[in-house]
Amino acid sequence: MAPNGIDETLKLEAVYLSAPIPRNLAVLTAMGAIFDKIYFPGVYLPKDGFDVGDLDKEIARLESLPIARDYDTQLLIGVLKLTKRAKALEGLCEFTANPDDPFGTKSSTPPQLVEAIYHAIHGPPRDGFIPMLSPRHVKGLPGGDEAVIYPGDYHYLAEAIVHSGNTGIPLLNDIPGLNLPGFPDTAPVDDSKLLASILAVECTRVALPPTPLLRPEDIMEFREANAALLRGFRRSMLRYAADLNNKIKDISWAEFEAKTKFFVETQIVPSMDELNATMNDPARPWHKRALDAIKIIPQVGGAFLAGGGAAALTKAITATAAQFFVEVAAKGDKEEALKRSGLTYLLRLRAFQDSRS
Repeated sequence: MAPNGIDETLKLEAVYLSAPIPRNLAVLTAMGAIFDKIYFPGVYLPKDGFDVGDLDKEIARLESLPIARDYDTQLLIGVLKLTKRAKALEGLCEFTANPDDPFGTKSSTPPQLVEAIYHAIHGPPRDGFIPMLSPRHVKGLPGGDEAVIYPGDYHYLAEAIVHSGNTGIPLLNDIPGLNLPGFPDTAPVDDSKLLASILAVECTRVALPPTPLLRPEDIMEFREANAALLRGFRRSMLRYAADLNNKIKDISWAEFEAKTKFFVETQIVPSMDELNATMNDPARPWHKRALDAIKIIPQVGGAFLAGGGAAALTKAITATAAQFFVEVAAKGDKEEALKRSGLTYLLRLRAFQDSRS
């Protein structure tokens, strides 16, 4: 069935700002639990057309090099490893580059924006110094004609900003303190998608304490099995966004952080606790697949959000949500019950995570 206007309104999407690929599995797990789709502008990872065994050998070769711990080499290794999962992540991760235009000649990034980003991060260069900024990287894959494509660091940031500005899809940033051109200092009033996304991230932080990481296949399995609950969760976030919007007009971003934290603690956490106490059917039994002993550390809280309208960025939410278990709130009216019903998804997500611990 083709998506309709309601489907489009309920969608939560984001443009990943921090790097050409998720910085770690913790971030990927959090994004997969929250968003319909995550865009990676200027990146291309083929889903087939290469030899997986030979690719594993190439990854092992790169990992054995003396420069294996160098950032650029680590990024390349990460790109190659994610390429093996690209097919499994289809529908969640959208890599936008055209494989027939590997060097981006048909859609070049504005050089002024790349320069502004470089200056914002490092300050203006000394007289006579011209930084060398790689616009794009291409590496062929063994066993076929396919290649991976991804922009250089500053060009990726620029492409993400441009994509966000052109589409209105919020930027997702999980690097605290990353300050880029266009930072406003006001709350995102009347931006329903951005507010709903911010609340979704904050609520997921509350629902997911440090917990084992999920493999990409597990993330997609959970999303498919809980599609109806995920839709209800997003519907609830839009309802809560309307409530929050009425409380944040004409306030600074610092005040917005405080308002959001208070709103989550007093309006959403009690509803989640009430659902947790009354839910008779938690998650269906999932086959337990141990990944490793790594846990999702607080940074998952993750995925800090920034807004995309007119290619402007808003500040990242850094406040920590309150503890999950609090006293059950008094039952509200019918509308509140509808809002609470959407939070069942978070409890199902938590139960699924617990089954993997």
